[in-house]
Amino acid sequence: MIEELLNEMKSKIICANAIFINAGKILLTRESSSSAYYFPGGKVGPSENLEQALSRELKEELSLVIDDSQIRWAFKHQGPAYKQPDRVVELNCFFVRNTMIFKASSEIYDYKWCKPNEQNVAPVVRNALYENEWIFNA
Repeated sequence: MIEELLNEMKSKIICANAIFINAGKILLTRESSSSAYYFPGGKVGPSENLEQALSRELKEELSLVIDDSQIRWAFKHQGPAYKQPDRVVELNCFFVRNTMIFKASSEIYDYKWCKPNEQNVAPVVRNALYENEWIFNA
């Protein structure tokens, strides 16, 4: 029982991600090593909770400083990890309220406002958006 739980934890990548919506489009980012666009955010560190990880990742990726008053839970989605067929990614997504002024850092190659069905949207992100399309009306 404990061994199964440990194996599941090793095979799952837990992430904290931001949802920014503007005019029916969602902000997605891309690393230089990837052609796929993802939600801003990333992996939760060993000593972090979801909110701390999100805050750290947004500062690292988009030079955005936020606090807990600017975030609100949206949804959780799980799916296959990109180019890692033996792993699952868990996206813990939060609406983030801010001024919409972003500056991509060295971690991020590009960011853009996308429709869910656009080319190069990572499959796990596309599926999360289709299953949670209500976010565009929230």
